Amino acid sequence: MTTSEQQISLLVVDDEKVVRDIIYRYFTKKGYDVLTTRNGQEALLLGSRGMFDIIILDINMPGINGLEVLHQLKSKYPNAKVIMLTGVADPEAVIQSTAEGMGALAFLKKPCELTELQRVIDKACDRN
Repeated sequence: MTTSEQQISLLVVDDEKVVRDIIYRYFTKKGYDVLTTRNGQEALLLGSRGMFDIIILDINMPGINGLEVLHQLKSKYPNAKVIMLTGVADPEAVIQSTAEGMGALAFLKKPCELTELQRVIDKACDRN
């Protein structure tokens, strides 16, 4: 199996079940291997396994927020590919620049177009 044929694995971290479910359904139908979790603590446990090509991470979650999860993941796994999501209609530029400065590949507003999310994922995995 060549690199372009390998299944891309995604970890979706969002406290909103509907968001997790929509992303899960869309990407599993497209052939991606998708696992979802509802909070930052679970994300850190799963992310520590290092088995995901991409982590899709919500910023605003109860408990450990997405920026802290991003910081911890990138500290331990600097090559982790993370895409940040936010439900804030007009996110502060400082939050976006902080996420990007911490190594996030992209910063998308929810609800984002699934095709846009797929484009970012494919680009991150060198699939055009």
